[in-house]
Amino acid sequence: MRADTITKYSLLALALVTAVISAEAATVYNRHGTSLAINGRVQSVFYNNNYNLAGDHDSSIHNSSRFGLRGKVRINKWFSALAYAQWDMNSSGNGSGSKARDQYVGADFGRFGVLTAGKFHDASYYAESVVDHYEQASGTVQGHFNHSRRLGQFMYTYDNYGFHGQLGLQTAQDRVSVVKNKFHNFGSKYKDSWDIDSGFSSALGYTFDDVWFGPLSFRTGYSYIKGQTGNDITTRAFVNFKHAAASIAWGNISSGFYVAALYDYGRLNFKPNDWLLIKVYELSFGYAFDSGVSVLTGYEVAAFEENKAETHKIKRIPLLLKYKLNPNFSIWSEAGFNAGSDHKSDFGAKKYSKRIDKSVFSLGARYTF
Repeated sequence: MRADTITKYSLLALALVTAVISAEAATVYNRHGTSLAINGRVQSVFYNNNYNLAGDHDSSIHNSSRFGLRGKVRINKWFSALAYAQWDMNSSGNGSGSKARDQYVGADFGRFGVLTAGKFHDASYYAESVVDHYEQASGTVQGHFNHSRRLGQFMYTYDNYGFHGQLGLQTAQDRVSVVKNKFHNFGSKYKDSWDIDSGFSSALGYTFDDVWFGPLSFRTGYSYIKGQTGNDITTRAFVNFKHAAASIAWGNISSGFYVAALYDYGRLNFKPNDWLLIKVYELSFGYAFDSGVSVLTGYEVAAFEENKAETHKIKRIPLLLKYKLNPNFSIWSEAGFNAGSDHKSDFGAKKYSKRIDKSVFSLGARYTF
């Protein structure tokens, strides 16, 4: 091997090692239109007993990590090819496991938008994301509609001049997440594993750059998923799932005052007279000080209804206090309080029953690179 080739490989290896030990070096290679970057985090969190993570009356500490790789290469003056993959690695008892979050390849056309194919949130999450800034004490339902990054999607995203638009197509997939419902005892047919035939998702929004104390953003999202039929069904059948979301956000979550509101609507249809309806209302507001301290609180209501039966509601108040010591390391304390939810006996999922009636508390520390 030539000496200059060895030198190139040695420099690349040094860059990778430096990036791992230095949080400031996220881009490990960038030359001649080709770049490689890494990102991730490592955290440990203490949860009180009402999270039910280690028995009915036991508090516990759980640790987890996340790692991602992003690559991009310029093909010509019109577009660049890109790829991204990220994994979650969580401790569980005496073992551990990893799970892919985002995995996609695509093309970046600059000001004309980005096209991606793979596993990620569908477009409707664009509207939900304005209130997705807590750790775990909030988001009782928000993010549970199409909550997991779903396989088999194509997505076009345009984000320029204040406008944001997305249009996605869903291809056929077996045993994937559609609606995560662990809060009501509606039976095993609502276990979150479904056979999808096809679908689409869309999002539209506009952000005004500076309105008094920060940007003002209006967002909408809609997705539709059709279930498999006949011999294609491997797990459980459903006719379709419809999800609509609308939100507004004002300010910057990381600096100064921030307020956001979300309305979420999801309907899972089985037969003409067999369906599950979930409506969600969320309000979130807070302030981030220049010192690195930020506080965020709000109010959320989730209403569950099956076949026009009695509606059951979850009402919660989350509270998050965070201190960012530097751009890479932060500590936080989070709590969630019952605000008049229906009694836990109305909800069949043991893991979440105490989070409906009881207060939850956590304390965590995170290093991000």
